Amino acid sequence: MPTLVWRTNRQLADAVRAAREAAGLTQARLAARARVGLKFLYELESGKDTLRTDKVLDVLDVLGLRLLVTPASAAVREPEARFDVARDFIGMACTSASVSLRAALSPDELVKALLTGKPTPGRRAHFAVLLEEAPAELLRGLVAQVGRWATPGQVAANLKKIAAEVGVRTRPGT
Repeated sequence: MPTLVWRTNRQLADAVRAAREAAGLTQARLAARARVGLKFLYELESGKDTLRTDKVLDVLDVLGLRLLVTPASAAVREPEARFDVARDFIGMACTSASVSLRAALSPDELVKALLTGKPTPGRRAHFAVLLEEAPAELLRGLVAQVGRWATPGQVAANLKKIAAEVGVRTRPGT
């Protein structure tokens, strides 16, 4: 998993949820393994602004994740960072997918779909809009960013599965 430059608790929440789901753990099972309350884990995965650091570290430890503090200039130069760390491709993709639709596609729904290859029920139109209208650069950045929790190749393959399921042809270079 490439380095995540943590700028918001929402990013940490998304990373924890995706790692938990990739490990096949329920919130209750992860909470038990990390010896934290279920309410705490729910708040962590919801992006709560104030959380006990020791408990966050316990959850990360169970998931095999580490919190690393480095000088800001070093974080941007790391060679394994395969995407522009200053850009939130997941957030931009959700906005693009939801722009002409009444209900918004959430980051959790988008990440889960890209990790499983199955569009969220009731959100097929969102994926069609995203795949038809988003710039190729956004889709490449999205694949790289979600590739933190799987391989970018697997995420790209899942994106193609979703495109086929919603009836959209993928464009070259995405």
